[in-house]
Amino acid sequence: MLTHVLNCDVERMSLLKEQEELAEQDVKEMEEEEKAEHADRMAYVAERLDTIDAKDAPTKAIHILTGLGFSQEELDIPSKKFSGGWRMRIAIAKVIFSEPEVLLLDEPTNHLDLVALIWLENYIEQLDITVVIVSHARDFLNQVVDEIIEFQGQKLHYYRGNFDQFEKTKTEKVKQQKRQLDSQKSEIAHYQKFVDKFRFNAKRATLVQSRIKAINRIELVDEIIQDPTCVFIFPNPEKMSPPIMRLDEAKVGWSADKVLLKKVNINVDMETRIALVGPNGAGKSTLVKTMVGQIENIDGYRFVHGKLRVGVFTQHHMDMLDQRLSAVEQLMRQHPDETSEKIRAHLGSFGISGPLALRPMYLLSGGQKSRVSFAMITWDKPHILMLDEPTNHLDFDAINALIIALNNFEGGLVVVSHDQYFLSALCDKLYVVDTNGVNQFDGDIDDYRKYILSMQ
Repeated sequence: MLTHVLNCDVERMSLLKEQEELAEQDVKEMEEEEKAEHADRMAYVAERLDTIDAKDAPTKAIHILTGLGFSQEELDIPSKKFSGGWRMRIAIAKVIFSEPEVLLLDEPTNHLDLVALIWLENYIEQLDITVVIVSHARDFLNQVVDEIIEFQGQKLHYYRGNFDQFEKTKTEKVKQQKRQLDSQKSEIAHYQKFVDKFRFNAKRATLVQSRIKAINRIELVDEIIQDPTCVFIFPNPEKMSPPIMRLDEAKVGWSADKVLLKKVNINVDMETRIALVGPNGAGKSTLVKTMVGQIENIDGYRFVHGKLRVGVFTQHHMDMLDQRLSAVEQLMRQHPDETSEKIRAHLGSFGISGPLALRPMYLLSGGQKSRVSFAMITWDKPHILMLDEPTNHLDFDAINALIIALNNFEGGLVVVSHDQYFLSALCDKLYVVDTNGVNQFDGDIDDYRKYILSMQ
């Protein structure tokens, strides 16, 4: 992996190769003129390598990779051995290492834990170049940007400041736009009333024509665009008295030889609003799988109520969808005895309605596939929702709609996420999953961020 990153500096690699080839040449066999040219070229290559700090490149690459969460032991592992999320980190490392004049980052926060995210924020803040970021992580944008460009209605709209300032300015702009639109509609209605009343009155024909011209002169303010698909409605389950799900003194891992977490104590009921945070690879997803019984706990006690229904959304849930089927066909295959009308109504509660519900999966966006996944895991009205990185692929409006829906959901909630805004809006308990096990953190997500910063 380290070599993979180093190789993206094309000039350095080319110069090192040329230096090696020059060193292997037999100078004794050369003519005097060739010797002079050889010496000049050797000097130029050495000087250029010194100018671009070639000898410090490995140290620089290691600093970037470790900042993004890779351990020293992983630096020599081939890139193909890593998962998709970790490969994305390698891609970010390569881009940063190459020191571009313009840095373009498309959803760089996906799959980054909070430690790596803070490192990336600090790195971008120190850059003296143009950085263009496509992202829906509002806390990240608040830290690193000073201008927002919104793409809406086939137009680009420019705002100064970070995301909070953008949201404040846009809200005021929308209010002003609505006032102008209402005023214009009222003015047009006033003119139109006169026109309709005296349209066939010859004596008032001049006045009627002047009113018609006045209507035509009005430059209408653009209609306020609202996304009709920006909706989530989670079905509420019947009440269930605790205890309904818990781990006591449990060992969590894949086998007795691969224990990730020891002495895990965690209780989930229908009032629960828990956030699981911590470095990638610490065992958050494995903990969720153990809690729902997909993986057996190695030791300790696990209790699950016999009538408990759990909805599990994983990072790879969309990968399990059949790309050839539509959303309706996906659910009908899962529930063959149900009517298409009932299935379409359920999909509609997640913004998948009309022709969208009949399109094959491969024609849907990542956010639309997420909605289909949410519809699938909530069909049976689960008492508990276990959500692993649920905001990936969702835009700002969809994330806000998801927050509203989950706050209205009357069941328990366990969330694995690195979206600080999302967690702070939903969860009242924070559990840190790391090498020390699973421990409740005394504070909220902002306090945890400060704690991470103090440790760096």
